[in-house]
Order: sequence, then structure tokens, then C-alpha cells
Amino acid sequence: MTDNKTLSPTLRKRYFLTPAECNPQGRMPITLLINRLIEVATLHANELGIGWAYLKDFHQTWVLSRVAVEMAVYPGVNDFYEIETWVCSINRLFSERDFCIFDGDGKVIGWARTVWAVLDTETRRGADISRMEWISQVAQPDRCPVAKSERPRALSDYTAERYRFTYCDLDFNRHVNSSRYIELLLNQWSLGFHDKYRLTRFEIAYLREAYFDEEVEVRLQREQGDEAAGSDESVTRAELAHDGQVLCRSLLRFSPR
Repeated sequence: MTDNKTLSPTLRKRYFLTPAECNPQGRMPITLLINRLIEVATLHANELGIGWAYLKDFHQTWVLSRVAVEMAVYPGVNDFYEIETWVCSINRLFSERDFCIFDGDGKVIGWARTVWAVLDTETRRGADISRMEWISQVAQPDRCPVAKSERPRALSDYTAERYRFTYCDLDFNRHVNSSRYIELLLNQWSLGFHDKYRLTRFEIAYLREAYFDEEVEVRLQREQGDEAAGSDESVTRAELAHDGQVLCRSLLRFSPR
């Protein structure tokens, strides 16, 4: 255990968005944003003494379980932006970590909620993290104003496309990188659709690891917006499945640009 009196309850990091990092609309893609969230979370976990250097001696590693992001606007080409993170809660099985995203002038442009588990790298099963519950002493449970992820719901009526995972889909843990799931989902819409709409609310729950050479179904169930309220939002529920097992479930809410 680290002395919590020496710990910073938050970590904030400033970034610059290069043209090479932008999507075709000249904005930060959601995949890059989530990778930045993971990076800032990793830095803060290291600072708190519960990062990879600590867990590797137990043959364990942090894995992202759920994400919910709401963005009012995404950074654009050559914009500075900042991400701040803090622990929301921790229990025997999961730790909740929240984020605030700022533009270069310090204005809030988005929020994110995440849930993390610790994976035993030998058994590939979740680990008991009770020994880290002391982190709750520096937690900030009521700071993030956006809703947590919904409970993942099975799809009932969907269209499906197939994809086989390759080498470049894998990460350090030798399973499919969390951002590749998201890219697969976003690739189901046309360039014209993305020109017209932007992703304002995104949720994903990772339910099972995926590995090299596995073939998956990319399933989409499109839902209507709130027509009674005059909304022209586009809402879709999605999931990836392999061999009858669901790998992840997601919700994507798009709003007009």
C-alpha cells in the first residue's frame, strides 16, 4: 500500500491533435479518444502504485471492461486538448474510473466513464483486487455528471457482416485491441453518413476476449430516434459475436453535425 497522503487524486495531461490523427471530417476519432483515456488511466495507475509494474509480479494486468463517452464537440486539426482522470470507486472485482475532456482553453467538451477489471494472465480469468481497495480513500465518486453505461442488452433483430481478426488487430496482451472492436463497428456506416452525423454518445461493454484468426459477426440493430420530440438522432445497438459467444455489446448515438 502506498501512503495516500503523497498521492494525487487526479492526473491531467495535455495533447495536441495532428492532421495525421484526424478522421476524414478533420476531428479526433472516438478510437483515438479512447486510446488517450487508456493512456491517461495507465499513467495515473502507475502514479498510484497500482499499474503494470505492480501487477506483473502477480501475473496480472488491467483490462478495460466498459466505456461510456459523451462529447459535445471533438477536438479538430491542430487543436490542443486536455484529459483529466480520477478513480470513482473500487471493489473486489472492478474499479470505476472517470474522465473529463477539455478543449485547449480549458472548456469542458466531454466526459467519460470506464470500468476496469484485473485479468490473471496465466488463467485468463478475472482476479480479486481487494488488496487495492485502499485506493477508495482518494476516490471521487460523484464528480462525473453523465450516465453510466446501460446494462448490455441482447439484439433481437439485426443485420450482420463477417470479419476475421489479423495480426494488426492484436495488442500487448495478445488479444484483440479494444479500439479494433470500435473501428469494426464504425466501418459499418458510409463516409456520407459520417459526413452528416457525429457520434455524441458511445457505450461499449467488453464481454469476452477475441484472438488472432477468429472470425466474428458484426451485428447491428438500428433504432429510431425520439420522433415525438422532433429528434433526428440515429441510434444503433451493436454486438460482435464469435462461435455463438458475444464478444462485446455497444450503443452508438449519432447527432447531425
